[in-house]
Amino acid sequence: MTHQPTLVGFEEVFHAPSSEPHHDLLQFPKLDAETLRYHGKQFGRAGELLVESVLLSLGLQSVNVAEHAPFDCVVFLTQGVLRVQVKTAIRPRANCFNFNISHGYHRSPAGVRRYSQNDYDLLALVCLSENVVKFTADRRRSQTIGVEEVEKLRRRPGASFEAALSEVGVDQMAPAPTGPMPFCY
Repeated sequence: MTHQPTLVGFEEVFHAPSSEPHHDLLQFPKLDAETLRYHGKQFGRAGELLVESVLLSLGLQSVNVAEHAPFDCVVFLTQGVLRVQVKTAIRPRANCFNFNISHGYHRSPAGVRRYSQNDYDLLALVCLSENVVKFTADRRRSQTIGVEEVEKLRRRPGASFEAALSEVGVDQMAPAPTGPMPFCY
């Protein structure tokens, strides 16, 4: 096997990522605010993977998209492609998982802003400490899931997905269209 030398200054890019365990995460979900902030991207990614797992368990294929798209994954249905935005809450506060439905970062030039009506088709709200997902077509900027709802979501993970599809007018039992797959925009 030949060896391709790296460009000067890019050596760190080509090193394997650290596989050292983050001992601060071993107490999940009982973490302090600083640890939650520091590992925020990781928790968001964990939420996306949980959504993918739930979709796969429902027999649906999905694919993650580039980080800066206004949605996190696409789901392939017989009727077309569905864009899903994932929001993750790590643990409940005051018996509710709270979700702020906005995008961007406080320190970015564009800041935090609302989603446009056409940015995504469905939301997937992840209660990470409980490993449950609620799908919804509700576009309110602030949403909650009460801890009393968690058991229902756990018992039947696809129920909220079916309800959300119905809200956006997608009949999952409809026959597949012929020809190329259309987009559900």
